[in-house]
Amino acid sequence: MSSPSRWPLVAVGLSAAMCACSSAAPTTPSAALATKAAVSGVPPVTPATLPLSVAVGQMLVASVSGPVVTDGLRHLILDDKVGTVLLFRSNFGDAAGLRSWTTQLQALGRIAGLPAPLLVTTDEEGGSVDQVANGLHLLPAAQALGSEGSAGVRRDVAAMAGGLRADGVGLDLAPVADLRTNPADAVIGSRSFGSDASVVGPLVAAYVNGLHDGGVGATLKHFPGLGGAAGDPHRQVVTDLVTLAQWSATTARSFAAGIGAGADAVMTTSLRVPNLDPSNRPALLSPVIVRLLRDTLRFSGVVLTDSLSMTAVGESMPRATVDAAAAGNDLLLMSSGSTTLEDQADQMLLAAVRSGAIPEGQVQASAQRVLALHRRYVLT
Repeated sequence: MSSPSRWPLVAVGLSAAMCACSSAAPTTPSAALATKAAVSGVPPVTPATLPLSVAVGQMLVASVSGPVVTDGLRHLILDDKVGTVLLFRSNFGDAAGLRSWTTQLQALGRIAGLPAPLLVTTDEEGGSVDQVANGLHLLPAAQALGSEGSAGVRRDVAAMAGGLRADGVGLDLAPVADLRTNPADAVIGSRSFGSDASVVGPLVAAYVNGLHDGGVGATLKHFPGLGGAAGDPHRQVVTDLVTLAQWSATTARSFAAGIGAGADAVMTTSLRVPNLDPSNRPALLSPVIVRLLRDTLRFSGVVLTDSLSMTAVGESMPRATVDAAAAGNDLLLMSSGSTTLEDQADQMLLAAVRSGAIPEGQVQASAQRVLALHRRYVLT
């Protein structure tokens, strides 16, 4: 395996792919933020030290089972200052239900005195990963969507994103940037645009641009790439033996294309890639993998985790929340369905920072990146 000190050399080789896929788009989330601010009149975020409990709350993504805003979710927002909520079809069903949820959540955020409007996110890719049953321009799975070419992808995604925006969603957990290269893959399938980075990269960039056209943030997933592994990390430990050189020549390029298009966030997954991190930790708990994203792909936006409740994580969700923050993730998707467990995660993360196990400066920096994302897609 190549040492981390060589990663910047790999990044040089990726720069052409990043530029070629979206020459007209901002090349970093910071540039995208400046552009959005200039157009919308939203001021850029100024550095500030937040109360520690607020900074920690801004790093957490809450979710709840069922169709109503529960007392537990109210506690997470009002008392723990959680600033992001992930909604699924089981919460709302159709577009009208989604609007009702986002209205209630924004009201709670105002009562809580959050430092920026609460961010609502959902997982709307198209195809089988489709949360809004009615009232939204629905997309086919990426494999079929890609047949429309970059212009068609951008157009259709913009139509979908405009609906999400109107319903109060600020961030979509899409697009999938994975290359599907392993027939034994059990989770990506038609969710990927394909297996060739030279084809997939421009389509990923077009999807990012379409979300931005519709006023919604974009999330690349599942870093460092889930389509080359056998199995499903929701249910089992999943390992990919790809080498750094192989990864740099393939999946890295599709992620680079999305970053070049101005993707706002990148989701780390629970895949284990021992040739990238010899500790064999799940990627979302790996400082080495997060540094690969930051240093090699030069990503300066929000790094968020996939669900910390997945089987492949190998730890309890509260413990994994602490370890994921320590690894350098900015936004921690608890996704347990239990607000009691999510409250425990908040308290464990607070304790870890107070004890010095996680530097407070790191937490403050993560909170500021997250708040910049909130303000970039502020809903008025």
